[in-house]
Order: sequence, then C-alpha cells, then structure tokens
Amino acid sequence: MKRKQLINDENNEDLTKVFGRAVIALAVNDEQSEENKKFILDTSKILYQSCKDANQDVDLKSDGYHLSELLELLHRAFTNTYVIKYILEDMNNEKSTVIQYFAELFLSFYGVLLDPEPDELEKRAVKYLVKILLQISSYPEYLKELIENNQFYIIIQSLANRSQRDDVKRIWCNIQQIMIPNVPKKEMSSMIYISYDYTDEEFCREFVKELRKKSTIPIWVDYENVELCDGMWEYVSSTILSATVVIILVSTAYVESTDKFQELSYIISTNKSRDENKGLIVVTIEPNFSFKRSWMKDLLHDKIVVPYDNHIGHLVSNVCEQIFVSKKSLIKSLRCQVKNVRKKTVQSDDFTENFERSPTPTIAYVPKESSNNINVLVTTKKRSTNCIAAGLMTETGSAGDLTWM
Repeated sequence: MKRKQLINDENNEDLTKVFGRAVIALAVNDEQSEENKKFILDTSKILYQSCKDANQDVDLKSDGYHLSELLELLHRAFTNTYVIKYILEDMNNEKSTVIQYFAELFLSFYGVLLDPEPDELEKRAVKYLVKILLQISSYPEYLKELIENNQFYIIIQSLANRSQRDDVKRIWCNIQQIMIPNVPKKEMSSMIYISYDYTDEEFCREFVKELRKKSTIPIWVDYENVELCDGMWEYVSSTILSATVVIILVSTAYVESTDKFQELSYIISTNKSRDENKGLIVVTIEPNFSFKRSWMKDLLHDKIVVPYDNHIGHLVSNVCEQIFVSKKSLIKSLRCQVKNVRKKTVQSDDFTENFERSPTPTIAYVPKESSNNINVLVTTKKRSTNCIAAGLMTETGSAGDLTWM
C-alpha cells in the first residue's frame, strides 16, 4: 500500500506502467488482485493496446517490450475473471473486435508451431497467445464468437490432430463441447476421474489407495496411465468425458494453477452428462482451506464440498457416502436383496418345481432397483448356495461392465 501511494504521488506514466505489470506478475490471490484492481485493469488495457502496436512493428516490440513478454503478462492478467470481461466485453463494448483480434493474431503466427527451427521469441509469443485463446475458449459466450472465424476453426482442428499440442487440443475440446452433443448417460461406464495438482501427487496417491479399499468403481488417475508431459490432454479429455464421477482434490497449488483452471472449466462444461447430484465432488485437502480465486468460487459454488479433517480415512469415507460406493453399503444392500430373492424362491412352488427339473445348473440374473444402481447375480441352489457374485453395473446392464467384489 505504501509503495502504491508513492507511485500515485509521482504521477509518472512510465513508472505506473512498470508497477502495474509487476502487480499482475506477482498477485496470486483475490485479496491482492482486489486491492490492486484499478492498477490491474488499467495495465491490462495498456497491455492489450501494446500487443496491437507490437504486432505492427517489424521487431514485434512496443515500449521496449517484445510481443511475447506482453502476451505473457496479459495471460497472467486473464487469470482474473474481471480482467477478461473488461478486455473482451466492457472495454468500449468491442467484444467481437477484441476476440477476433486474438484469432487473427494467431492466424498470422501459427506457422511458428510447424517450423522445425522457429525464432525463440516468436515461439514464446505463440505459446502465450494460444494460452490466452484457451482462456477465452473456457467461457462459452466468448468461444461462440471465436469459432465464427472459419479459418481459425479449421486451423485449430488441424493442429489438434498433431502430437505435442496440449493447449491447442484443449481449445479443440472446448469447441467440440459446443459443436457435438454430449454422450448420453446410458452409454457411459462407471468410472471415477481424479483431478489434482502435480505438487499434491503424494497426497493423491494416499487418497486413491484408500478410496480403492472402499470403492468398487474403477479409478482413473493420470500417473497410472500416461506420461506427465505435453501431449497428454488427448488422453485426459476423453477420460473426463467417460467418467461418471469426477473428484477434484483442491489445494492452494490447484487454485493458483492456470492449467487446473482450464481442466476444471472443461470438467464443468461436461458435467451435464453426469449425475448432477453426485457427478462432481470437491475435496479440500488442506485443513481450513479457503478459496482464494473468484474463478474457482464461480465454478464450484453449487458443488458438493468434502473438507479434510487431517484424517484421510475419514475423508475417503465421507467421499464414498456422497457417491454411494462404499463396500459396506454395497454388501448390506446385497445381503438384503439376496435375502428377498431367497424368500421369494421358497414361496414359489412353481419356481421350485421347474428348478428341480432343470438338467443343468444355471445362473439367474435378478435385477434389483436400489439407490446404488446395483444388479445382483444370484447362483441357483444346485450351483452353490453360498456363491453370490455382486457387481456394479452400468445403466445398460452389460455383464461385461461388472466390477467384482
């Protein structure tokens, strides 16, 4: 605050620009951003104009800054939702103009991505330009305007089919959410997807280990399936689409990650294909955790939140209660259902008579309605009176989708 007052007292335009850019680079939570909101908004407006000026310069510079530096700072500014809305919408009411500027800038530079020996500064400029476009594409109302540029749409689609283009693939996934209808629920197999920040991998491993003790649903976590490198999004995005439950392990590192913002935005946009009540569960993995970014509050304000109480076993049990997959509840439900099946079997003389005449042992599928969407496989008496197989079925009831206990 003291330094900011000194900057204001100086009333020096160049000094104000430098201070504003430093604030954008260093502000990592909402308190800092809100405290310096005017500086950030004013500086973001200047950064946008400087990008336009640099693009017209033969050396791609404006005020001594290269276009790549300006785009990197603007990308950081865009982590604040109010900055995106100000630049893309509120500033002079030129939403379409601003969005199309970024699309056209990309079309003039995307060739760098295909150059085997690109200019390093131009390569860096394209890197942050793509990140800005990804941020824009995370907002459906802006994405629709972005893909009105047919050439941009075609180029993004083409680049998304190449390897090592994670951010481009993310943009393309966002576009597909608008262009292609969601997969119906009945076509989705039961699966849990875990979203976490890589700095929290140790906690994630403990969480997954404990969850597998209490859950019969398959769990997908990236460190078990793909290399943690550029190019993994094509695997992750399809898995998110297939997941019936998404668990988000939220931490300070998660909130401060722009990559996690993109992933979470994609998860939210695809959540309509899941159960609205238990399809997305937020788990805070730090005691007394508080959300420090408004974008996360906006995305998760109506979602189930399970707090961490310094006991991972309790945490996982609470999560299982939300998605109804704890083994204890499954076994209890199965016992009740099997008991009812046996009771009905004893009461049915016709069934008993037909059963005794049967030449070979058979397996009778006895579907039962329950809150857990469980179907029970009950063997006939001749097969084994003690052999009961239970599994979690998909809504299609396919035997191949059983998860055996």
